Parts: sequence; structure tokens; C-alpha cells
Amino acid sequence: MRICILLFFILMQCCLGFSQDYEGRWQGDLSYGSASLPFVLKLKLTNGQWMVEGDSPKQGVHGIPGKVSFGADSIFVQLQGGIRISGVLFDDSTIKATFMQAGVKLPLLLARQTGADTALKPLIRPQTPQPPYGYDTIDVSFRNNYDKITLAGTMSYPKKSGRYPAVILLTGSGAQNRNEELFGHQVFKILSDYLTNQGVVVLRYDDRGVGLSGGVFETSTIEDFSKDAIAALEFLKKQKQVDPQKLGIIGHSEGGLIAELLAGQGLSGLSFIVSLAGPAISIDRLMVEQLYAIGKSGGISEANLDIAKQINIKNFAIIKSDLTTAEAYTALMGNVGGVIENNGSTELQTELMTMLAPAYRYFVRIEPEQYLPKITVPVFAAFGSLDVQVPADVNLKSLFDLLPKNKKNVLKEYEGLNHLFQHAKTGQVTEYAQIEETISVQLLKDIADWIKGL
Repeated sequence: MRICILLFFILMQCCLGFSQDYEGRWQGDLSYGSASLPFVLKLKLTNGQWMVEGDSPKQGVHGIPGKVSFGADSIFVQLQGGIRISGVLFDDSTIKATFMQAGVKLPLLLARQTGADTALKPLIRPQTPQPPYGYDTIDVSFRNNYDKITLAGTMSYPKKSGRYPAVILLTGSGAQNRNEELFGHQVFKILSDYLTNQGVVVLRYDDRGVGLSGGVFETSTIEDFSKDAIAALEFLKKQKQVDPQKLGIIGHSEGGLIAELLAGQGLSGLSFIVSLAGPAISIDRLMVEQLYAIGKSGGISEANLDIAKQINIKNFAIIKSDLTTAEAYTALMGNVGGVIENNGSTELQTELMTMLAPAYRYFVRIEPEQYLPKITVPVFAAFGSLDVQVPADVNLKSLFDLLPKNKKNVLKEYEGLNHLFQHAKTGQVTEYAQIEETISVQLLKDIADWIKGL
């Protein structure tokens, strides 16, 4: 689920940049609270062409390719895997940047480095499946005829012939590959492995514009991603290993929201949905709750959180409104300008314009409450008690209040789990990288048992 960094503009003063040479090796820590993960950006100018690579040394990931562009004193980097970094130089040896991947935004202060790389011990991901597998896998592609694009993915299925329950997996927000890979965690690869070993056929696929899938991600809306999901379901329904009477969607975060919306619209052939930390309240309200929870987990005082909350309520009302982009921008600046010393901050302007992009405004206007009462298929909905991106309390209450009664429904809060359903201490975003566990085994078991029991 998206994290907007406007809260931090309200609580911190932005810095101005100075035009300098970007070539070289830059390193900083992706940090939030007490947790951190080193990240390296390497920039080289060769024959008039800029080359860029990223490293995450602690994860053992090196040489992530990408492209870079510049604007005045700003730098914009796109790396493979849906990583985006935008920053501003504010002296000759420091870039103040924002790191974005899979809907997560983190501050990143990059310092110019000299000398050799410092070797760091990679983090261990013990749950990541390794071949040989106890089931069959095949790379597949299928067509979204609505938008005339081809999507690519992996289907896994039991070795023994027969027809089995089947699911498609829908990733959270941000450009993500079929494994929903974030900071070395391959959430969907692990989920697919577990379910397939339990006798469930699984289709996971690269988001449009990511990996081997066609289309453009950046300008796409949830409506577009929903069409991709419908195409995936139609493809899966036709496979000989699949029982077409037991066809479901498992969505994480924004993917869970899409599952709810499709179920609420009575999608033909859909037998059940699993929503993992899927929003169940209007998105403008969710974003306000999300920012509050993130700030609280980071130790921001209640007084400052209350100030920020009131400002953000107005901000998202503006974003949700029918004002033109220019009118909304002026209204946002009027709302936040009084608490920010540097109203001309490039970072602030960039953040506000990002929030006014058509796809984001479409997202903020979504109200799941309109669809939940119309869901007739069984629902398994799970939340972590430490989730700061989709807080459990308000979203679970919405589901309990609005979902039609169904004895097969399971609505559950998992104590001590975060947004990725890892066992966590605080739920803060940067804990994701520090925790070796990728996803709770208990949750995996509960999902598999529930599907098999339908």
C-alpha cells in the first residue's frame, strides 16, 4: 500500500541543492526509526552517456541496472525491480533523496564515497524455496484483450494429474514482479510454494510494465490492474489442472483491495477471495490513518501527529475532490504552506504533484465500503496487529460491519505481525529488510486449510 511522505514535509524543513558533479559512488542507509539497510548508487559518465547501477550489499544484491536523468540540481533514477530514487544535491558530497519501491517511500541520505566497497554480510532469507520443487512449474503468458497487452507469469501445480482449487496472486502497490519481491523477500514465491505443495494451483505474474509483462505501469489505475486480474482468471480457468468451480484471488495490500472490488462487482466464475492487509475503508481515510500510524511507530509526538493529521485530512479531501490539477495544487500549498518554512522546496513540489497524478487521484477516490456489502463469495481477510500501512483495527471493523454474513468467512488479526505478515517488534517499514522471516508460517497454513475446506 502506498506511503505518502507528506507527513515528513510537515515535520521537517527541506534543504536546497547546489549544482555539482554526480559521477561516483554514493552510499546511504534506508532507515526508519532504529532500523537501517545500506544502499549504494553508482553513477558513471562514459562518452557522454550516463550509466547507473544500484547495490544492496547487506542483501548480497549488486549491479541492479537502470537509467538516470537530471533536472537542474535534481536526479531521477529508475532501477530494475520497480526501484525509483529522486533526490537533490545540497552540497558537493551529499544527495538528499527519496527511495521508492513497491509502494514504500523511505528517506535516503546518500554520501559520496571514496575507496573500495565495504563488504557486508548478506541477510538470510530462510523461507525462499530452492529447487528441486515438489511440484511442476511453467512460465506462461496470457492476453488482456481489454487493453491489448500480454502479461507474463509462472504457474505452479501438483505433479499428480487431476483438477485442483486454483488462485491468482495480486501484488500490492508499486511496480512489482511476479514474486512480489521487496528487500530480498520473495513473498509470492514463498506463498506459491506453500500452496502448491498443499494441492492448490497458483498463477503469479509480473505487473504490467514490469519484468516480461507488456503495458505501462506508471499511468495505470486500479481499473487497469483489475482488467489484468480478470484476464489472469480467464486464463487460469481454462487450464486442465484447474477445477473451474474453485477459482479464487489472493491479494496483498492493494491486491486485496482489487480482490474486494471484483468480488463486490460479482465477477463471474470467482469462487472466493483472500485479502491480506487489503484496505476496507475509503482510501482518503486510509491514507490519513496510515500516516498517523507510521509517525506514531517512529516516535513522533502526539502533539505533532495531531497537527499533521488535521492537515492531512484536508490534503486528501483536496486530492479526492473534482478540482483541476492547478486548483488542487494551489489548495494543497495553501494548506501546508503555513507549517513549512520553505514553500518553494523542490521536494515538496514534486511530492504534491505526485499526489495529484491522475492514477493517484483515482486511487484516493476509491471507497471499498460501496462494494463490501455486495460480496457473496467466501472471504478470508487477515491483518497484522503491527501493520502501519493498513492498520488492522479500522479495516477489520469495516469488514465486520459491512460484509454479508457467511459462515465460511474468516476475518482475523494476527498478533505481532506487520504489513508483510512478518513477526515484528514495531511494524516500522524498514524492519521489513531486517527481519529474516518473510511471511508467517501460521498464516500460510491458515490460508491453505481454508481454501481446501471450501
